[in-house]
Amino acid sequence: MTGFSPGLALACFELLEMAQRHDLRLASVAVEFSKIGVMPVMSVLDLAQTLNWVLAGEDGRAVVTVEGHRILSLSGYQARVRRALLDYIEVIRPPWIQNAPFGRNRVITFAGSDIAQVFVEAGLAYGTDKDVVDFWDELAVRARGQKAVRLNAIGRQGERLTIESETARTGRAPKWVSVDSSADGYDVLSVVGPTDGRLLSIEVKSTTMGLTGSFHLTANEWERAIGSDLHAFHLWDMSSTEPALAILSKEDVDPHVPTDRGAGQWESVESPFGAFSVRFGTRASLPSPLTFT
Repeated sequence: MTGFSPGLALACFELLEMAQRHDLRLASVAVEFSKIGVMPVMSVLDLAQTLNWVLAGEDGRAVVTVEGHRILSLSGYQARVRRALLDYIEVIRPPWIQNAPFGRNRVITFAGSDIAQVFVEAGLAYGTDKDVVDFWDELAVRARGQKAVRLNAIGRQGERLTIESETARTGRAPKWVSVDSSADGYDVLSVVGPTDGRLLSIEVKSTTMGLTGSFHLTANEWERAIGSDLHAFHLWDMSSTEPALAILSKEDVDPHVPTDRGAGQWESVESPFGAFSVRFGTRASLPSPLTFT
């Protein structure tokens, strides 16, 4: 498999800039240079050509491709590295990409040290800024296939709304857990209140279909709920310009959850938003938060 590291990425960017500014012949680059930056020239040429950033024209001259010009059009090392990562994943399809639906921690763990460092230098290993979350969502979509794009976007929007509403309610920015891992069984980690620092885990469900929509609850999500002293469910109805929120306790959800019988074990249950219609309120008039003792 073609290697990829921060040093190789930077050297490829230097090669593209050289090819754009000067009359280069790819065959002579390997002869005239032993290294580009600090990287062996053959490794740089291999990566740049494998990822279709540069190719040899009919006369042997180095031609920067559309993909190469897209890299060069970006301002700053970080933006270029992010684009380079997406190109690398698109062409190479490394096996670790299949971990993307499970969150960035799992990707970084299985990607290897060189790739992990690329994520760090690209500013993608930490944080929940919109462009960072969008990057990880794009990786997850590429791993799952395009069918999941719309549902993933709806889910993330609901999580963003919960982040905003919890920040306003408690005066503290909660942790967006599901960006890092989908295995925890909840999406957001907040606190009980402005003066109560006890941790509150929140599972978020969203729909754009109004109260005719439904949500799926997995056995893992339910196990997390019943195993937590302080847990809530946020249901977001995003069918209108002003999203409506229902805040539910595990006791509210319990009647809609199946039980295992015999040797059978349930994995997921679908529940209608309409079953909780009386609990919805707009963000301008949020329902009262749950009371925890």
